[in-house]
Amino acid sequence: MAYISFRERMIIPTYDNPEHGTSGRVVIDHEKCNGCGNCVIICPGACLYVAGVGKDKKAYMIDAPFPDCMSCNDCSAMCKRGAIKVSVTYGYDYFYKILHRGELAPPRNF
Repeated sequence: MAYISFRERMIIPTYDNPEHGTSGRVVIDHEKCNGCGNCVIICPGACLYVAGVGKDKKAYMIDAPFPDCMSCNDCSAMCKRGAIKVSVTYGYDYFYKILHRGELAPPRNF
């Protein structure tokens, strides 16, 4: 494990206050979701999981105070049924300023 000095710990920002940062949120339409798990596999933040048995399997977002959703929109692009949509994009306001984030768009098809 790397050693971090006291000065470095004071410089590195922490976003444990909800007023300073928000993580992304997704909305899952459970009527359309078939529980295939492709969104769970593709999620780089590991903030989705599949629960249930048989035909009751559905995808859910981890309900933590600060899920690691980075609003990448990969889960929405991977869902063939269109059951997942990103509802809230990430935002960090305290230390950093986000420059021209733009709107969420599906990935390009090659």
